[in-house]
Amino acid sequence: MNKMSTPKLRFSEFSDIWKSNRLSKVAKVTSGGTPSRSEEKYWNGTIPWVTTSLINFNTIFSSEEYITKKGLQNSSAKLFPIGTILLAMYGQGKTRGKVAILGIEASTNQACSAIIPNDTINNNFLFQNLIGRYDAIRRLSNEGGQQNLSGSIIKGIPIKFPNLSEQQKIASFLSDVDAKITKLTKKAVLLEQYKKGVMQKIFNQELRFKDDNGNDYTEWEVKKLRDLGDTLNGLTGKTKEDFGEGKPYIQYKQIFDSSKININQCGFVEITASDNQTKMQYGDVFFTTSSETPNEIGTASVLLDEVDEMYLNSFCFGFRVKQTLLYPSFSQFLFRSNGFRKKMIPLAQGSTRYNISKSSFLKLKVYLPSIEEQTKIANFLSDIDVKIEALNIKIENSKAFKKGLLQQMFV
Repeated sequence: MNKMSTPKLRFSEFSDIWKSNRLSKVAKVTSGGTPSRSEEKYWNGTIPWVTTSLINFNTIFSSEEYITKKGLQNSSAKLFPIGTILLAMYGQGKTRGKVAILGIEASTNQACSAIIPNDTINNNFLFQNLIGRYDAIRRLSNEGGQQNLSGSIIKGIPIKFPNLSEQQKIASFLSDVDAKITKLTKKAVLLEQYKKGVMQKIFNQELRFKDDNGNDYTEWEVKKLRDLGDTLNGLTGKTKEDFGEGKPYIQYKQIFDSSKININQCGFVEITASDNQTKMQYGDVFFTTSSETPNEIGTASVLLDEVDEMYLNSFCFGFRVKQTLLYPSFSQFLFRSNGFRKKMIPLAQGSTRYNISKSSFLKLKVYLPSIEEQTKIANFLSDIDVKIEALNIKIENSKAFKKGLLQQMFV
């Protein structure tokens, strides 16, 4: 994977050439197993049973399933000590090649390779080393339809390592970086939870705002959506040859991923002079018309930028609101609130693919505060979003920083 004998980035007090060996020479490499599902006495015990779904460059402290001592004794499952490194041999998506380290004693299934370092190599050093070579390890997979990592492939992974003192210093340094990322991630999660809780109180009218003079705003009123605006169609009559160049259009994923449209992520479509397509504008709300599950139907996002010419994909519909009644930024939160989602989901129709009709959508009712209180609510929640976004940027920058370190601190 890398023929260098020493890394590019190194602590100044170390100068020895790194040693090289196969993974099986510096660690015991084995795998777990699955007790019979038909035997109830093997399951719902006290021994954590870890699958590849929990492996994500992390430390594992708990499990989703537990087996009994009988399940452990009567299957190929094994109990592994704290510090064991788990490597996903196969799994959906990008799971194959990911690693985790056990923070508890646990058993695993056969899709996990369990790596227990010997006394020549620090387990945290090896853990960080394998994280840094995730892509290279994935490329070692067997050829064919099922690209998996076999036990023999994993045992043959080449490992270069310095003396234990340098290993420990590298591991400690990278663990500090991980701790920073974990701390930032926890902050972001807590802020998301706070936003979710405060939104619920706002839209349940348990939390009310006051005007600049400290007076109460008027009571919220019930409005039918048909009285708040009109629906808009997405692109029509386009073939795949029309996409790739031309004018920007809002894609399905942009709507699904965020309550606010990021105009820098638009696709492009050719629009001719004879086309009769609807242009989108500031304040328009977009809803997903089709989805794989009822819970994803009618996911909303709002365009909060002034745009010259922009269109909408054909798998969604738009809603042009009367801005004297519905403040655009308030729409961003209203249509993603729990209360509105509970009204939207039952409109899903279908069996394998779900759809929603615009006529059913327009019959829905919402509670609305005055436009002045809408503005205050939107500004308050937007400020929280800004803080969450700032934390997410710090998290991504920290991850990029660590990725750079991994590329330079290992060979």
